[in-house]
Parts: sequence; structure tokens; C-alpha cells
Amino acid sequence: MLFERDGEPWLVFTKRTQHVAHHKGEISFPGGSRDDDDADIERTAIRETVEELGVDAEIIRVAGRLDEIPTYVTGYNVSPFVAVIPEQHSYQPSPAEIDEVIELPVAELAKVGRRDVIVRRGFPIETNVFETRGHFIWGLTGAILRQFLDEVWPSLAGSEAGAVG
Repeated sequence: MLFERDGEPWLVFTKRTQHVAHHKGEISFPGGSRDDDDADIERTAIRETVEELGVDAEIIRVAGRLDEIPTYVTGYNVSPFVAVIPEQHSYQPSPAEIDEVIELPVAELAKVGRRDVIVRRGFPIETNVFETRGHFIWGLTGAILRQFLDEVWPSLAGSEAGAVG
């Protein structure tokens, strides 16, 4: 999710709890698996965002979709959506899933992003890394963020006052 603060675009991330099945304590975008009741994957993205962050579905405006990205650990194909929410919003995060809601300025993320090799469970992994304000973003979230910065950010950075919406 993307919103504007003081004329600048910001992104919303979540830090997962230690109680979730996968990626405990890692930073991610809101989202999850499709339910049989979901009309399509866009509805899945909205439903999961509402469940995880407690935001009103009515304030979420889907602006577009990024390329599908396969995961290697869980075997999912992830379909990221870009959504815009109003600057004035609030969260009621799910205590079972979300340890912390993190908001970061897009311009700052664009400056700190890099490709790096990190070691996880004894194996080196080349990944997109974003390290800022005490947060370490990598893996699938880093790949989605890199795609967003490469494909969406140039139009935001070039627009008047960086306005989103």
C-alpha cells in the first residue's frame, strides 16, 4: 500500500509475528493465500490486507499490478498489487499475524536499495536488500520492492510534488 505524507509517497510493510507458519519475524507486504470465496486474486489481496492490518476495505484503491514472482521456499506464485490509501488512515493489526506495521518513505528506500549476498541457514543467497531505520528488507519482499522502484517509482518521482493517487 502506498500513501502520501507531507507530499511524499510512503509504503506500508508488516513485520510478521513469531506465531505465523512461515517467515517468522520477517518484513513483508500485506497479503496471503487465495481462499475459495475470493472472486479473484485482487480480492484476495484486499481481503488479506484488511485481515492483517484492520484497515477499512473501502479506503483501499487498487492502482495496478506488478509482475507475478515465484517463491522458492514455499512454492507460491505471488501476484503483487499496488494500492493507494488516504494519508489519514489507521491500523488495527492482527496480533496473531502482525508484530509491527512499518511505514517507510519511497525516496529513502530507492536510495538504500542494493543487491547483496546474505547467508540464511548456512546458504548464500543473492537478493535485493533494503536496510533503513533499523529494518532489514530482503527476499521476496525485496524483489517486489525492487520491481516497484524500477517500474512505478520513476513516474511518482517525476510527477509534480510526488503526488500519489
